[in-house]
Amino acid sequence: MGKLNRLFKKIQKFDVIENNKIEHLFKITHLDNSTAIYDNSGNQVMKSTINKPNNNKGGYNAKK
Repeated sequence: MGKLNRLFKKIQKFDVIENNKIEHLFKITHLDNSTAIYDNSGNQVMKSTINKPNNNKGGYNAKK
């Protein structure tokens, strides 16, 4: 299995059945709440990131 180089707080295993083949996938939730999905060989299949909001004072289009 490939190497996960980030700490994580949760792992979920699920299986995808397609064309009579079963693929084992793992959803990893990292400490910053971003997620990634890995196949059984440790290859990253998909990922998501958490975008922090832009906290401009005075509204969305405020200029200083």
